[in-house]
Amino acid sequence: MTQKLLNLTSTEYEHSFDKTALEALRIVPGFDTVMNFVLNWTTIRWHIIGLCGSNFHVTNESCPELYGLVKNVAESLDIDRLPEIYTIWSYGVNAYTTGYKDNTIMVVHTGAVDLMTNPELSFVIGHEAGHIKSGHVLYHVMVDFFSQIISGSGLMKSLSVPLQLALFYWYRMSEFTADRAGLLACQDLNAALSAIMKMAGIPKRYFSTADPKVFAKQAEEFMSKYGGTIDSVIRNISILDDSHPWTVMRAYELIKWVEKGEYDRLLEKHKGKLCPICNNAIAQDATRCPICGNQIFK
Repeated sequence: MTQKLLNLTSTEYEHSFDKTALEALRIVPGFDTVMNFVLNWTTIRWHIIGLCGSNFHVTNESCPELYGLVKNVAESLDIDRLPEIYTIWSYGVNAYTTGYKDNTIMVVHTGAVDLMTNPELSFVIGHEAGHIKSGHVLYHVMVDFFSQIISGSGLMKSLSVPLQLALFYWYRMSEFTADRAGLLACQDLNAALSAIMKMAGIPKRYFSTADPKVFAKQAEEFMSKYGGTIDSVIRNISILDDSHPWTVMRAYELIKWVEKGEYDRLLEKHKGKLCPICNNAIAQDATRCPICGNQIFK
């Protein structure tokens, strides 16, 4: 059972790349127009109706184990409201989150459920929960439906290119923040790296023998070899219209965050204790349980 991180805020683990890219995105010409188009709900509603009508709805009654895992992840990240959860038949090791305001939907690929251990799956689900906690979902919808949004908004073609590039760049940077949320959810760096390693394409027959530390070494060697200024330009150009950073970059950034001590600092800062009467998680310095009123001595 993972530790519940009480009063955790997304800004505490937000990656600087994410913050800088989002600030730059918001001042790109055309951003407000596209945002207003998304806010009217028309574009995403068609997708939501089709998604809910053709995929499996995960509830405590229909699929209690997976529902319980998502619930545990949400509690670990101090998220009060669970999203709707669906599974889609796809053997990619993946998941995504869509929706609008209170109608947020997390979609988990069957490949992620079948091919991952529970700690690895907690990382993937925690990653998506991190997007929800950070308020990324609306902007992700903008990326996912960009072509419809541009044609429907009447933006000039000259405005769409810089906006598209800025959107995709921020989308990629937001993944680094979400990976940190995934690690805080599963609380196991090896499981997080193993999950990313499976996304990178390791064959299923080697799942039980592959060492996440070897993949971590690959990530470090990649940055050592291709981390220079010119190579950085090449890397950025290569993935201009991609929604995700390369897997080795994700592993490298996660390892760096842990090595800096920020991950352990957040675990220590937000760890709680359990009320002996109602078993509710409460803040470490609390003297009375807010649920049952039991007095608790330090």
